[in-house]
Amino acid sequence: MTQDSLRYISAASGRLTTLDAAASREGEEGTVHERIVAALPSAAQVVCVAVQPLYDRAGRVAAQELLFRPAPGALTAGEGFDDDMATARVLSAVTTEFDPHVLAGDAPLFVNLPRRFLTGELPVPLDPENTVLEVLERVEPDEDVRAGIEALRDEGFRIALDDVVPGDRRAVLLPLADVVKVDLRDCPPEGLPAMVAWLRMSCGRPVQLVAERIETAEDLALATAAGFDLFQGYHLRRPSVVERSSLSHSSTTALRLLAQLADPSAGWARIADLVAADPAISLKVLRACNSAAGARRRVRTLHQAVVLLGHARLRSMLVLELVAGTGHGDDDLALRCLARVTAAERLVPQDARTAATEEVVRLVSELLGQTREQVEEVFGHGEPGPDVRAACDALDAYLVAEGGEAPVPADPRFTALGVSSAYLAALAHAHELLATGEGGPAGDHLGSSVARPVAASA
Repeated sequence: MTQDSLRYISAASGRLTTLDAAASREGEEGTVHERIVAALPSAAQVVCVAVQPLYDRAGRVAAQELLFRPAPGALTAGEGFDDDMATARVLSAVTTEFDPHVLAGDAPLFVNLPRRFLTGELPVPLDPENTVLEVLERVEPDEDVRAGIEALRDEGFRIALDDVVPGDRRAVLLPLADVVKVDLRDCPPEGLPAMVAWLRMSCGRPVQLVAERIETAEDLALATAAGFDLFQGYHLRRPSVVERSSLSHSSTTALRLLAQLADPSAGWARIADLVAADPAISLKVLRACNSAAGARRRVRTLHQAVVLLGHARLRSMLVLELVAGTGHGDDDLALRCLARVTAAERLVPQDARTAATEEVVRLVSELLGQTREQVEEVFGHGEPGPDVRAACDALDAYLVAEGGEAPVPADPRFTALGVSSAYLAALAHAHELLATGEGGPAGDHLGSSVARPVAASA
């Protein structure tokens, strides 16, 4: 990735905590659970996206457009967000937070794309069969853009040109367009029929024409009489914002994962370990796999979800998260999360992957401030077996103990000494993995990470 991209990546500021320091603070700063949440006040965040319908001539919803909103109460995209960041947040939301079928049903989704997404420098991990990609009006129609659009069309995406005006410099792209959008403010009412005729002739093939900025009943009547096919604007419906609670990812962990994905010798076990170090990334991986936009099958363990998602989709997810600029740099949180997950695996070696996923579910529940049942709806993990539940309960009891002496677990199979030994060994493993997984500078790992991946299928 270029230096321009790297300015979006949050700088990592946290240092890994040593075993001695972690142990010495056990009774001084509250419970481990409390310190995990207190260490990252911004871990819980609200993710949102706006949706505005497009209507056909019969007044039926024909499509939904996704729009960036910086906060749930925002009425517009606001200022201070460039096109790449805004698009990355929308794509991240629709691929890891919201099910596109819930947002739009069977109708296609319109998504705005700036230049670097069009040229393939940044990924577009959407379903081509149900997505229309809008070329923003600020995009210069040079050869790289044209080649990128042709590549996207070859993948099955439909292309829309946004805010086309008479004499538009992007007229050279009209033969590649499946949809053309016209803002009624950019064309006088008496010129609309001629505009429609020019667009249909310039495209040279069947094309859908969208009249935007339908503010009044008169606007709708004029656009209908002029021959437009689809209509969008406040008179029909204003954008509605959908939101959900989520978690902020660790930028440093995301970079480590990209480094591992670029290493041919890195196995799935190591990659799954690093995913487990970050509850936000774990949550997004499981959401993606357990949604209609993902693998279209329920997965029960984090390791299974990582393998099923695959290198290309995981890489795209991480790149979008970094470009979106919503990460944090707290490495101590990653250390503690990975230690908890690894300790659960050590306590139940006969069902290690289920134990790891159960501990991730509990971590996400704590960080989101939600019940396990609420989190379970997302994970699809199911109630664990008695061995896994007892082991995780014993680990939780050990971690929340105040003072220097851990309580005796209710299950005699998991003694205080056994749980303590498992956790300290897991903490050492987490230390080693996170220390050796950093690799070189961020740019070394991202250069090959942003090429457009082929859309993964189930």
